[in-house]
Amino acid sequence: MAVYAALIEPFVEFGFMRRALVACLALSVGGGPVGVLLVLRRMSLVGDALSHAVLPGAAIGFMIAGLSM
Repeated sequence: MAVYAALIEPFVEFGFMRRALVACLALSVGGGPVGVLLVLRRMSLVGDALSHAVLPGAAIGFMIAGLSM
């Protein structure tokens, strides 16, 4: 029962936790193959540069739209 209360119940009870879980799953499905492709082509620093290039866009998006989803 303690495992259910700690790991599963928040996703059942709160809607924002379900949305966060879906977002994490989408990121893992999309980011995993890209990471494998970049490592196999010996271009892993491109992934690092890409992640740093996305950060200002995310910050500007939050400044424009705010925290409301």
